Amino acid sequence: MRAWGLTDIGMVREVNQDTFRMEYDMETGRGMFLVCDGMGGAAAGEVASGLAADAFLQSMDNCWKERFEAVNLKKRLLESYDQVNEVVFDASRANPDYAGMGTTMVAVVCGDGQALVGNVGDSRAYFLDETGMRQITEDHSLVTELMKRGDLTPYQASRHPSRNVITRAMGADATVQCDTFTETVKQGNFILLCSDGLIREVTEPEVYYEIFQADHPETACVRLMEMAKSRGGRDNITMVLIGF
Repeated sequence: MRAWGLTDIGMVREVNQDTFRMEYDMETGRGMFLVCDGMGGAAAGEVASGLAADAFLQSMDNCWKERFEAVNLKKRLLESYDQVNEVVFDASRANPDYAGMGTTMVAVVCGDGQALVGNVGDSRAYFLDETGMRQITEDHSLVTELMKRGDLTPYQASRHPSRNVITRAMGADATVQCDTFTETVKQGNFILLCSDGLIREVTEPEVYYEIFQADHPETACVRLMEMAKSRGGRDNITMVLIGF
């Protein structure tokens, strides 16, 4: 296993409210990774994403080093999301400057040929192999709900003025519902975690092409970052690429 992470403020925003974390062992193929995209005025979004990332690592501790047992790990993951939500929610209530802050969080724990993904918000996890690329997570967003109801097509959703409105966030309410997904992974597969600042500027086929045609995955990450910024970089841009 190898992993590469990049984050950038983009070309418009004054603060980078994204955060990523990576903890892994190349030899055992075990690891834990996450991407958070904060929201809130001033520096509150940056605080929320940083708080969430650190609280998640603390809550999960070193369980990623242990043998992968899906049932027990899923329980631990959901408990950690609850604890992280409480940390961010309490911080937003304790400090008037942080009122209303929150963050997305997409995380993955990998080991023993499996990957367990947890998600709240519209940061995404993708699975990539020689046959193509597919989104693992489902965005918790207004436009996703409208598409599910048949009120918007994917094309309309990609250009909708409210496409950045999310329906779930860590710390927005006293409780949170986390979606989980389990993937089987093998040598040659990739999992990509990213904030919406990447996919807003670069299409999924372009992401797939850059990763699979690159001489080195790190080169692909740099190239994707350059592409997103050259097309406007209207939001913070963050990605974590995990290669098996």
